[in-house]
Amino acid sequence: MTTLSERLRLVADMIRPGRTVADIGSDHARLALFLAEQGIAPRVIVSELGKGPFSRAHRSVQESPYRGRIELRQGNGLQVLVPGEVDEVVLAGMGGDTIIEILGHDWNKAASFQRFLIQPMTRAKTVRANLAEQGWPIEDERLVREKNRIYVVIAARPGHVSYSLSHLELEVGPFILKADHELKRDYIEGILHKLRTAHRQMTQSSRADITSAAAVDLENIARLEEVLNAGHGKGHN
Repeated sequence: MTTLSERLRLVADMIRPGRTVADIGSDHARLALFLAEQGIAPRVIVSELGKGPFSRAHRSVQESPYRGRIELRQGNGLQVLVPGEVDEVVLAGMGGDTIIEILGHDWNKAASFQRFLIQPMTRAKTVRANLAEQGWPIEDERLVREKNRIYVVIAARPGHVSYSLSHLELEVGPFILKADHELKRDYIEGILHKLRTAHRQMTQSSRADITSAAAVDLENIARLEEVLNAGHGKGHN
């Protein structure tokens, strides 16, 4: 049986059973193999750009009894797919900028797929901001801890009406802010640490644009501290 990392297991849990799936940038194709073994997806397309990762994925699939349900393609991002070819697309284990670059190559083509599971390794804020700008509703966000780091998986679907997220929603996530999740506090503390570090660096500059950004960060720091304090008090009532 294929074993998954905690990150990929959460992604698998968020995929709707019975849907066809494309895993973009799959490395060893573990997620595809798991989805096939568990009967979650009747068909999975696996893509890799680099020759080495593609070869590793190809070897893993060929050694599996479920290889008939998995198709490998070598290419860049969503370019390996025909519009509307699959129901769900997984973009996991990449930086937020890379994810937006893949989607932004052709937002119209991206919108031909029903749903996306996005697991950014960095810059989740950038992902949320671009989804909002494109009018793609965020349907769900979940947290998972793996090797002393907390990751977020974002479920979103294509849309056409842009919307606004507050600075706090961009930083933390609209669903996570409302959730009563055991990892929420640690996740917010991690964001706070990054904001405080960035704020200290920016306060040493006299540039107007940086000074303005520093003021926004300071406001976000104060609001996140309020969220943490409220949660702390709630937990001890």
